[in-house]
Amino acid sequence: MKLYHSLHSTCSQKVRLCLEEKGLSWTGHHLNLRKFEHLHAEFLKLNPQGLVPVLIDQGRVLTESRIINEYLEDQYPQVALMPSDPYGKAQVRLWSHYIESGPSEAVKMPSFAKNIQPSLEKMNRDEAIEFIKKIPNPQIRDRWMLAATQGISQQDLIASHHILEEMVTRMNTALSHQQWLCGDQLTLADLEIAPFVQRLVRIDLFHWVQSHPPVLDWFHRIKSRTAFETAMPQAGSEGHIPANE
Repeated sequence: MKLYHSLHSTCSQKVRLCLEEKGLSWTGHHLNLRKFEHLHAEFLKLNPQGLVPVLIDQGRVLTESRIINEYLEDQYPQVALMPSDPYGKAQVRLWSHYIESGPSEAVKMPSFAKNIQPSLEKMNRDEAIEFIKKIPNPQIRDRWMLAATQGISQQDLIASHHILEEMVTRMNTALSHQQWLCGDQLTLADLEIAPFVQRLVRIDLFHWVQSHPPVLDWFHRIKSRTAFETAMPQAGSEGHIPANE
């Protein structure tokens, strides 16, 4: 099993968490997105969209983190990350759909402002733009171009902040009466939202978590798991959790 991924990619983190919780053996092929390694011809053959992660299992290529995790759950059910009952499965899938359509996209603009834009500023501008023009997805290409040219403003972040704050509120409602998002069992829902909660540290928005004790308790629980320590970036590289005064 091979995983083409990037260390700080939230979608890559979702899949690494799933792999580690299931105890599966895999070989990693790391791509440095800031050096545009995801646009190399050999990787584009695997995923013409130029997006990580990409999983190859038994010679079969899978893309899209949500789909990869569903595949891993079906293919390797020995460590279950879905409830056994149909309603419970539906709840996990609703969370997965919400994460993919909301927080997953919303986190990108503030992440670019904090992480990608400073790296682009150190590059030759013309060279960076030539790389950016090769990005297949127009929405992603526009975000890179904004960061490389005009720069991402606070106004550009407002919509993303609203969605991410709502994510914490929604989690708080679910966790106010149960240990995990979909009951008392850790599921894909928890693993798939964990990278976005962690990313709030890096983009200086973790105070939202600290002001919601059920979410903060959940974060401490999932952060203490061996899979989290293995799958996520080294402590500190995603920022330091601020003191909760």
